[in-house]
Amino acid sequence: MRVPLITAAVLLALTGCGTDSTSTATSSAPATTGPVAAGGTTVEIKNFTFTPQQLTVAVGTTVTWTFADTAKHNVKATDRSFSSNDLSDGATFTHTFDKPGEFPYICSLHQYMTGTITVR
Repeated sequence: MRVPLITAAVLLALTGCGTDSTSTATSSAPATTGPVAAGGTTVEIKNFTFTPQQLTVAVGTTVTWTFADTAKHNVKATDRSFSSNDLSDGATFTHTFDKPGEFPYICSLHQYMTGTITVR
């Protein structure tokens, strides 16, 4: 039945809004496997999840985050190397990764939303 699922989603969303909590939760989104992406690739923000949550790309790759959720979200690198404004459904944010490394990021509005871009 959809009502309990919708209720749970709303409660989950409300618990993450407007708090300064540093707690995090993990997502069940699978890590990407296979060859390293080159050129450009996309991370979808939908249902309070970054998909894929973990992505491996080649140096010089542009990653585009697409906002496909009714709530506002953002993308903030924990090392502050990139940061989006608070955006909502239909918006996009892009960043080109020019050096190798691991770049964890969060939605600062919903800090349980996490992801990592690995650049090789």
